[in-house]
Amino acid sequence: MSVLRTIRTRVLAVVLGAFAAVILIGLGALTFVLLSTLRAQAGSTAQATAEWIAEEINQHPPATVIAGHADDKTSGERVIQILGGGRVIASLPADAPALTSAEGQVGQVSASTIPRIDGVDGDSFALAVTAARTVEGQIVTVAVATPSTLEESTQIALLTLATLTGVGLLALVAVGVRYAVAAALRPVEEMRAQAHSITDIGVGRRLPVPAGDDEFSRLATTLNDLLDRLQRSDSARRAFVSDAGHELRSPLASARVALDRLRDGALPEDERVAALARARLALDRLGYVVDDLLVLSRMDERTAVTPETEIDLDDVVLRAVRALPTTDERITLALEPARVVADPKLWDRLVRNLLDNADRHAHSHIRVTLRREAAGAVLEVDNDGPPVPEAERVRIFERFVRLDAARARDAGGSGPPFAVNSLQTVRGMGYRLVPATTGV
Repeated sequence: MSVLRTIRTRVLAVVLGAFAAVILIGLGALTFVLLSTLRAQAGSTAQATAEWIAEEINQHPPATVIAGHADDKTSGERVIQILGGGRVIASLPADAPALTSAEGQVGQVSASTIPRIDGVDGDSFALAVTAARTVEGQIVTVAVATPSTLEESTQIALLTLATLTGVGLLALVAVGVRYAVAAALRPVEEMRAQAHSITDIGVGRRLPVPAGDDEFSRLATTLNDLLDRLQRSDSARRAFVSDAGHELRSPLASARVALDRLRDGALPEDERVAALARARLALDRLGYVVDDLLVLSRMDERTAVTPETEIDLDDVVLRAVRALPTTDERITLALEPARVVADPKLWDRLVRNLLDNADRHAHSHIRVTLRREAAGAVLEVDNDGPPVPEAERVRIFERFVRLDAARARDAGGSGPPFAVNSLQTVRGMGYRLVPATTGV
């Protein structure tokens, strides 16, 4: 893998590139300011020197004035000339060519720049020109040229210093950025290591959430929410597989026993009929279980039942009551109109399961009540069969729960195929189911 693919390296490259660009821009600006300052200072120095030389010429001969500046240690590469009649009267250095052909004005100093002077080191000079009257009364031109750029050795020294300073700053920034990025990415590395160690989504392990409210803490919270959803989905899948295996085993075993009996050619006719009836009952039971498992699978695919339409709950209850294989004398109905937003198929199946359950275990009477309350609608299904133990009145609404373990599978239902609580929280549904306190 390329090193440029790591976040740390990319951030370091971007920061160092930006910082290097800032350094280059700063050095360019510093160079411009330095050269501008040197030019201004060279022009001021040339003008001041020209005025000084002009005052000295008023009192001394030009040769004497030039000779007096020959030993000036501050002169450097400065060129001083006194010109008259189109020729050089005196010059420092002596072999320097004429700086200008223009004539100066007494009491006025003109300033300009010249690129170079033959025989004199330097790339640019500030030139100041004025005029003075000698002791003999002759008007002469005074010209002074001062270097306006740094010497080559000084330029090299400054360039070396700037380069070393820039490299040192880049090194410091690289170390600082690398440390800062490593510290910032440490929570991500911890989350990665924790996520890598999670091999079973059902164990309930979660990623560490960094302190504070930043992008990393929000990322960890989001990933933990994702793990919670995956765990719920995995638990539902495991429960579905367990429910399917548990519920399909009994009818399959009953059907297998009945078919084995039918293979006996010497089986009497009455026993053959009974075996066929048991096989048919086992297959019917198998069909019921498959239907329940399909409903369970469809509900597990969604985090909640999505309401699809508004239904009349009293009509759903009335249809389920009419479908019961029992007489009307056993049933007492008290239904109030109640409209709810729900999945019609799921609620039709739920109400039928409750009524079939009550009819199966009632001695002689079933009572069905639907009434409206401020919070919604309440559906009660009760019978006069054996009461449900108080400790089991919540568990009976879990998947495929049967309280009577000794009861033959082929004789009864499988229990509700899904928890009723999953239907109580559907948005828009203002109703609840109340577990009966008698038979189940």
